[in-house]
Amino acid sequence: MRMTKSTSLTVFILFFLVMSCGSKGQTPGKMVDAEELKRLIQGDVVLIDVRTPGEYERGRITGAKLINYRDVDFAEQLSRLDKDKPVAVYCAAGGRSTGAMKIMEQLGFETVYNYTGGFSDWQKRGEAIEK
Repeated sequence: MRMTKSTSLTVFILFFLVMSCGSKGQTPGKMVDAEELKRLIQGDVVLIDVRTPGEYERGRITGAKLINYRDVDFAEQLSRLDKDKPVAVYCAAGGRSTGAMKIMEQLGFETVYNYTGGFSDWQKRGEAIEK
């Protein structure tokens, strides 16, 4: 089969897109479990809850600051944080916090941790919360 210039260009573009998604397209930052998060919050990490205000009011990990992932100015709110400080994010089960990590990487945050179990795992483990 002979490839035309337009076919070659299409193949090149598809190859470039696939390759460019290789490292940055994967989940950025570091995934952590409850034990690692407990260690992190004893230190200098900024803890961000990216759930909705209603979820946050029903209970949150002690010391967490709310930045609602669904807010239209979510990225702008994140950009006001110190990008040089380590940040840990969580949501209910890990989906929104993974999206938040990607945005934080694009904004230039140095160190981001994602609590993959989320608040539901934290509660199930019987860890301390505040309301």
